[in-house]
Amino acid sequence: MYNSAAHARNILDAWQRKDLAGLRAELNLPHHPSDSSEEQERMELLDGIAEQMRQDLPGDQPEVCFRLLEHLARSGSHPAIQNRKLAFFPC
Repeated sequence: MYNSAAHARNILDAWQRKDLAGLRAELNLPHHPSDSSEEQERMELLDGIAEQMRQDLPGDQPEVCFRLLEHLARSGSHPAIQNRKLAFFPC
């Protein structure tokens, strides 16, 4: 299954190989909606990163894009963080 982590890894790989054609192809790859809200949020973040990188090509990429891509590439297999109401004071 092609997901945000795989897409981020592919973008990073093309970037690190200095494969401009491959990088452009990865940045322009469409994605399909996900049933998971977490995965959908990750893909939206990846879309924002890709848009910023498309605007910056062929110049130097900002360090923040590289760090965000690394995070997305490495964090894809972790379980979702559940939203919970934290109670600090007893009622």
